[in-house]
Amino acid sequence: MGFYFRKSISFGGVRFNFSKSGIGVSVGFKGFRIGTGPRGNYVHMGANGLYYRASLGAKKIKNSIPSNVDNIVKNNEKSDLNFVSIESSEITQIMDSSSVELLNEIQGKLKKIPFWPFGLLLSLAHPLLGILAAIVLYQVDRYRKTVILLYDIDETIEKELQNFYDSFEEIKSCSMIWHVQAKARTTNYKYYSGARTIIQRNSIKIIDKCPKYMKTNVKVPCIPVGQRKLYFFPDRIFIYEGNKVGSLSYSSFKIEHDNTLFIEEGIVPNDGIIVDYTWKYVNKDGGPDLRFNNNRKLPILSYSEIRFTSDTGLNECIQLSRPNVGINLINALSTRNMNIRLQEGR
Repeated sequence: MGFYFRKSISFGGVRFNFSKSGIGVSVGFKGFRIGTGPRGNYVHMGANGLYYRASLGAKKIKNSIPSNVDNIVKNNEKSDLNFVSIESSEITQIMDSSSVELLNEIQGKLKKIPFWPFGLLLSLAHPLLGILAAIVLYQVDRYRKTVILLYDIDETIEKELQNFYDSFEEIKSCSMIWHVQAKARTTNYKYYSGARTIIQRNSIKIIDKCPKYMKTNVKVPCIPVGQRKLYFFPDRIFIYEGNKVGSLSYSSFKIEHDNTLFIEEGIVPNDGIIVDYTWKYVNKDGGPDLRFNNNRKLPILSYSEIRFTSDTGLNECIQLSRPNVGINLINALSTRNMNIRLQEGR
């Protein structure tokens, strides 16, 4: 199997093992381990859809790929324009019906009061004993707060999931990736190199990282968007902001892609495609305004934009240094069989 999938994971002395008969748990240490039945949140993914089992105790994706050639975009850090922020609503409101039970478990565990500070209080009277107690209690806190989410992948959908992970590798391969924070429209094209849309953006890096206090057996691409992080699991997305969490299945939000023309005043990315040039101060006919001595020539590049939106408040946008990147992600998700059924564990 090409994508990252482990047959077992360990956490806090507990090992979760996959076999043909299901998921088992063993507890103990090397040379001594006690086995038991399924534990944790278990997601079976196969040709007939997804099956969820918790045993510790729909809109279609819009495949819209327009080519945004009418509006040339430029970056601007100044605040003299009326910028409209591109940001999601209150995180805890971003959810769908398939996420409620899991989110309740995650939020409940995140709100648990930590024990380790009591160890530090003990160190005031007994320094060594207090420090040892704090270390032990810290590990106990990790165990109390951590949610286990395990995936059992059928061979019938391995190719689909491989396409899902490959599409993120394509995105990560871009020389530059930015989080688009805000956009503004302007009619004063002369002072913005002929651009009609102005954006504010920050450089970001997409990595594979699981959310804090969550253990899983699959690779999890993570996109940082300001103070929030988007975590892409095989069946759903998690949105984290501090101790607040939201979640949506892939059938509950839209992913849209545009190719956009961008006036680059910064360093041209290594993989950037220059399609034209303009001037820092431009006349109506596209020529340079000769009244300005520092009127340098600027390249126009073809970039990609990917937008993530939902009716429940998800609203994020990233920009990529190559055109047509993100289309494969949309295709990978739009071809998935998203029949989701909840199966109560024993």
